[in-house]
Amino acid sequence: MEPLLSIILPVYDAGEYLPRALAHIAGQSRGDFECILVDDGSTDGSAEVCDEWAAKDGRFRVIHQQNAGASAARNTGIDAARAPWLLFADADDALAEDAVATLLARQTAAPGVFVVFAFTEDYARLGVEIRQPAERRYRARDFGRMYAETPLAAPWGKLFDAALVREAGLRFDVTMRCYEDRPFVTDYLRAFFTREPKAECLFINRPLYYYENGNAASLSKSDRSRLAPSHYEAFDRLLTDCLERYHAPPRELTKIVMEYLNTLLYGAWCTPPKERRRAMARFYKSGEYRRLMGFFSQNRLYEARYLPLRFHATALAVALDQSRLAPPMALYWRFHWLGLYTFCRGWTPLISAG
Repeated sequence: MEPLLSIILPVYDAGEYLPRALAHIAGQSRGDFECILVDDGSTDGSAEVCDEWAAKDGRFRVIHQQNAGASAARNTGIDAARAPWLLFADADDALAEDAVATLLARQTAAPGVFVVFAFTEDYARLGVEIRQPAERRYRARDFGRMYAETPLAAPWGKLFDAALVREAGLRFDVTMRCYEDRPFVTDYLRAFFTREPKAECLFINRPLYYYENGNAASLSKSDRSRLAPSHYEAFDRLLTDCLERYHAPPRELTKIVMEYLNTLLYGAWCTPPKERRRAMARFYKSGEYRRLMGFFSQNRLYEARYLPLRFHATALAVALDQSRLAPPMALYWRFHWLGLYTFCRGWTPLISAG
């Protein structure tokens, strides 16, 4: 039986989490899927675990490769996939037992939509938590709201049309050390809405995916977050698409802009001081910087970190960013009100106190 869904699972030293992830996949209530396990040079026994599952369950296939990173592993999975639909998962996460059945049923009932689904960080709520409304639909113009209300940035939590991925030549960027998943999703949505501008995204508001937030080895918690041009280039492309392709209202793009600032300044904080000066000097000279500053000024939208960036005060911008992460955020809010009433009176704050 040819599979309808290819689940692509990069595996690298997944340790204690991998058996749980594989058990959840094997226990799906609908079995017309394949699971492609891409062992990315594991050294902790994860490769042997993958081989064991493939030997006992024909739905699992293993590809062993030298360590090349999550992006390369996902690309290998795309190349090997045989099904018309792709689902990415991580080896430390888990799928609800009816995830495959639910997703394929909704995709079959509405073949032209892009299916996105909710997740949870509470394992006890996986698949059983009921949220209202049960489903939402979004069009291109709703991109800002969709980004705020769904897990749109990560590769997991959605079904990808394998034919569209291949026709558009989409790949995960193997040169990026962090945030490598964002450009892939951005490019997929661009191809999706280019193919059919009036197409819809269907969000299933039930957590069919469990995201493990306690894995200390997670890439998002590593020193790979040091600022690189690819980080702000990715957000610039997303923001530009929202404004110029999808015509999304600027005031609905709050979450995207906040994540842009968060990523930029967290990356600056992770970068050693001498390298930070060079990295930020390059950013200040870039088109991405000019467009970001223009977004705030042209739309009269305000955020506390805007002014330090506007005047190249990197140290203050980083300090405000760190204050934002430490309640009660005293420095952040003091500067928020000072800047708003001194330089940006009459502008609309992206976020409000309390």
